[in-house]
Amino acid sequence: MPSVSARLFGSFLRLTGYVSKNFNGGPDMPKVIAAARALPVPSPTAKHRSRIDVREENFNGLPMFHLSPRGGATPKGHMLFWHGGGYVFAISPFHWNALVNIVERHGVAITVPYYPLAPEHDALETTAHAMAVYRHYLDQVPGPFVMGGDSAGGGLTAVTAMAARDAGLRLPAALSLICPWLDAEAPHAEQAEIEKRDAILRIRGIRDAGKLYARDLPPSDPRVSPIHGNWDGLPPMQVFAGGDDILVMDSRSLKAKLPGISLDERAGMIHDWPIFFFPEAKQAQDAIGAHVAAAR
Repeated sequence: MPSVSARLFGSFLRLTGYVSKNFNGGPDMPKVIAAARALPVPSPTAKHRSRIDVREENFNGLPMFHLSPRGGATPKGHMLFWHGGGYVFAISPFHWNALVNIVERHGVAITVPYYPLAPEHDALETTAHAMAVYRHYLDQVPGPFVMGGDSAGGGLTAVTAMAARDAGLRLPAALSLICPWLDAEAPHAEQAEIEKRDAILRIRGIRDAGKLYARDLPPSDPRVSPIHGNWDGLPPMQVFAGGDDILVMDSRSLKAKLPGISLDERAGMIHDWPIFFFPEAKQAQDAIGAHVAAAR
């Protein structure tokens, strides 16, 4: 059973619609996205910067943040992390809190690129930017590293790993996927029942976001829905999923396709549970940090 704080947080999100209001989809979705664009994009706060070192770089017109242990200590491992947000929303304070925790607790370095969002940009532009970031990152980090992301960022992680493999580039030592969004069509009948418990996502919302991101591509295209791509030859995977998350079906589909992956699926947990603050989230953050530090 989830911890008290996890259950209370889930109940708060369900009752208030604090996040799910962004994923109702339908004709109001462009207005919701436009309202989000009018807000400042969260970045590491002064409190975060007092705990770790933060360096910002501009890459192809978009920010890229490099988080590393305080005082210039040599990192024990490296991670390239793609944030979630349905490909339409920017990074959140929850992401920054979780990533700073991992860097501080495990002494690893994490690079966090921003990427082009829909509907202003489409999957072809976003994946091209991700590959440019990836090549740049390889030049900066000559040794082993982990690539990971949450939700849409988990999908972008998979797409980027597939493209890097196909291009003959050096691959990550491992992948870390947090509640990954791997199928933009949300095709599973079970998702309708799970949606009743989901505190964050709605089926119509993710389908509409997927269409905005796909634009001229079919939502089933592997660059949009990597579950349909070629997973052969990719690195070992650490995957997290929650039973009260409609995207749990994506992780289960991946496990059926690749039985050897490590899947930590927890009953009663909400979408993206590892990025939050309750005990289970901290356990997952520690597992990710250890995974990054152990990458060889």
